Amino acid sequence: MGKSIASRFEHVDLVRSVLRAVIINDDELTLEMDFCLEEAHPDYEAPGVGEDCCFHPGLLKFAGISKLSLERAEHSPEAVRRYAIQSFHIEGSKFDMACDWGTIHLQARSIRVLTE
Repeated sequence: MGKSIASRFEHVDLVRSVLRAVIINDDELTLEMDFCLEEAHPDYEAPGVGEDCCFHPGLLKFAGISKLSLERAEHSPEAVRRYAIQSFHIEGSKFDMACDWGTIHLQARSIRVLTE
């Protein structure tokens, strides 16, 4: 049996993690993330120069989306590469996140957490 969603986020500080990209494809949504790992995480390494966290790339993949609401925030003309997260919530098949990119609300049949 696979791990639960909650256990996949064990030793990951979601609010300090950052969103890198939002990719929409048919009934799927993929969020490219830099997860902020806590010291107890097996992939933890000392933070890089100028970083206050051990960032580790990963993906959140949502498939079989039945409800989706994306509200893009207005940004300055400067290209932003990483979007800070203000709130992040997964409960069952529902997902809600507010970040500098905007807000994402969805309901999906499948939610997968992948780390690179």
